[in-house]
Amino acid sequence: MTLNGKIEVMVASSVYDFEDQIKQVCGLFEQMGFHPVSSRYKTMPTDPSKSNLDNCLEAVRNCDCLFGIIRPVYGTGVIGQTSITHEEMKLAIALKKPRWFIAHRDIRVARVLLHQYMFNDDKTKNEAFIYKPTKHLDDIRIIDIYNDTVQNDVPLEQRIGHWTEEYFELDDILKVIHTQFKDKGRILSIIKKMKTL
Repeated sequence: MTLNGKIEVMVASSVYDFEDQIKQVCGLFEQMGFHPVSSRYKTMPTDPSKSNLDNCLEAVRNCDCLFGIIRPVYGTGVIGQTSITHEEMKLAIALKKPRWFIAHRDIRVARVLLHQYMFNDDKTKNEAFIYKPTKHLDDIRIIDIYNDTVQNDVPLEQRIGHWTEEYFELDDILKVIHTQFKDKGRILSIIKKMKTL
C-alpha cells in the first residue's frame, strides 16, 4: 500500500500499439482510488542499478495485487525465452498475489484452433511445430501466457486464481475493472486472505 493508504495495482501488459489504452486503464484505477503501477503510466519506481526485468519483477513483488492484460502482441522486452510481461504474470502466480487476468478473444480462439498442431497425442509439445506471426497473433508464446494464467498444467480441481476473463475491445477491459474493483473493501479482504495462503 502507498503511504496514503491506496492499494497498489500492478498493470501488466505488453505496450506496443496499446499506449493510449494503458493510460485509460491506469486512469480508471486512479479514479477509483487505487494507485496503478505501470512503467507506461510513469508510476513504477525503478532502481538504476537493476535491469528492466529486475525492476519490473520488483514492482510485482511490492504491489498489493496485479491486473494482467494478455494481448495478441507478446511484447518487445524478450529476455531469453520469455517477455518481461510474461515473467511478471508468472511471478504474480508463483507468489500467490491477488490477480485478475483478461485475455483478448483471438488468443482463446487461436489456442483452441492450434492445439492440434502445438501438442502431440501424448500431450507433449510438438517441437516440430513452427508458427509464423500474423496480425491476429504475433507470437505463439502468447498462448503460453494464457496457459500459465489458466493454470493449464494443474489438475482442474486444484486450480485456484485461474479465472481469465475474455475481452475484445477496451470497453470490455474497463467493465471488468469496474466489476472487480468497485468495492475496495472486498479487494482489501482478498489481499489479506491471500497473504495467508
